[in-house]
Amino acid sequence: MNPYRRLAVTAVVAIVSVGAAVALVANAPREDAEPTSSTTASPGAVWTLDAADVLGAEFATFEDPVGGRFGEVAGGVIDAGDVLVAKAGLINQESKEFEQSELVGFDASTGVVRWSASADEIDNCSSTVMGSIVLCVSGSDVVAIDAASGEVTRYPTGWNVFGVTADGTDIYVVEGEIDGYSVRIHRGTLGDFDARWSLTVDDTWLEPNNRLEIVTIAGGNGVARFSSGTTLFDVETGAIVDNFASPDCVRGRSERGDEVFFVVGRRCSDLFVFRSDLVDSTGRTIATVDAELYQRTSVDALNAPDDPVMFGGTAFDPISGRELWATDDYNFTSDVAVVDGAVIAPSVPARDLRTGGQLWSADVEPVHALPAAVHGGAAYVVDWQEILAIEPATGARRASVSIEGLLGNTEGRSEQVALQETGGGVLVVNETRLNLLSTRE
Repeated sequence: MNPYRRLAVTAVVAIVSVGAAVALVANAPREDAEPTSSTTASPGAVWTLDAADVLGAEFATFEDPVGGRFGEVAGGVIDAGDVLVAKAGLINQESKEFEQSELVGFDASTGVVRWSASADEIDNCSSTVMGSIVLCVSGSDVVAIDAASGEVTRYPTGWNVFGVTADGTDIYVVEGEIDGYSVRIHRGTLGDFDARWSLTVDDTWLEPNNRLEIVTIAGGNGVARFSSGTTLFDVETGAIVDNFASPDCVRGRSERGDEVFFVVGRRCSDLFVFRSDLVDSTGRTIATVDAELYQRTSVDALNAPDDPVMFGGTAFDPISGRELWATDDYNFTSDVAVVDGAVIAPSVPARDLRTGGQLWSADVEPVHALPAAVHGGAAYVVDWQEILAIEPATGARRASVSIEGLLGNTEGRSEQVALQETGGGVLVVNETRLNLLSTRE
């Protein structure tokens, strides 16, 4: 069955044969009715979307369809280009389960809802789409949702599926036994999940209720994050490139375009031996320090592949491993962001990534939090009561938006927000309301 073929709205379930796809349309695409409009935009927002309006229920909330991306902050979207896909539902106050949930596709530029489909029994989705297809997991099924129409197609696998992702052409399915100690990764197509190869990772396990995206593709290699460790594998052959598991551990991870870097603690279980390595996606060690280093690079944006990499308070050449410059402003636990050649950290002046020289003048106030997103050349920071759009090279504030103004009255629910980059701007994520911000040069 062709997963891209549109189904008639009157079709409910079509079972073709054992092992074949099962296709359905739930709460069909809104072709013959007026689409649901976004709510009046909050002050400073391009558009605003309330979970209550999406679900038609007063106490509805958003839940991240991918899961685990924003910590304790609920909500989030899958960016499918012209369409963003969110998940809305109601929390059962007794069981704390997310119920009556729907996946909702809405226009990325206006916030107008185009379609909705039942998300019941859909566990988690991939942040990466395959063309216009959003990939999700439901028990032993891989679920494909056409972001343009809302058409839902189920593909039975016969496996206990933990996660699924895509690289643009092929899909990667992660499966294994619950409470087992080996996990399998398959690369193939929607019609043949292991058409390319299958990889078994032994002595590996996942938490039963894991909500993180397990596999991502970076630097030409695959990165699999398990509860027991992190595995790098070759996407062409399925061969394991490196494995960071007990006694080692991955303490931090940062991405730069198609590259990914890891802060790896060696012998983490040893109370008396401290060593941390900076490792790239090929498993090559770039730099080493004899210390426990816990550093996260929240954003690494608009930089060339050979630009320096921050490791502790030191910048290293990612090709040769040569130390380029160092500062005492950052210690072994200081998180940083790198935006358009500027290294930005809380409460200290920004520095030039290549030279280490101070960028912002003494009269420019440092930020109090890390930039969490970039759009239009601006670094977006969630400050105490507002979201700031900052010029990376000078620290000048391009714009500020009140968080209270964006959220309005949350009626006692969470007022926490997170930021998510999308093609059209920066999405302000909250459990009850999504707002799109856009500040261009």
